[in-house]
Amino acid sequence: MDRFAYLKDLAAAQTTPLQVRVWENKNVIIHRNLQNKRGLITEVWDAWLHQVLRPFGGFETVIEIDRLDAQADIRFFSENDLAAAIHYLLHVDETLAVS
Repeated sequence: MDRFAYLKDLAAAQTTPLQVRVWENKNVIIHRNLQNKRGLITEVWDAWLHQVLRPFGGFETVIEIDRLDAQADIRFFSENDLAAAIHYLLHVDETLAVS
């Protein structure tokens, strides 16, 4: 059983469509993107991934949460930031009131 399976269950329980993926480390994400070989799109994603994943260590687990609705978003959390990932999942459906 996946030790982060409860994150996927929590994401499925939200109204907003979400996808949770857990990666062994940031290098796996970068190498998988490079395998797409879609020219400029792959190059742009590679540059963005390098920038976003810079704070993560090379050997730590990375949790990716994709928001798949009109407000598409990708967020990455380290295993040490698990509480922040859970907080994001629990509050993703809330709308902020602008005064």
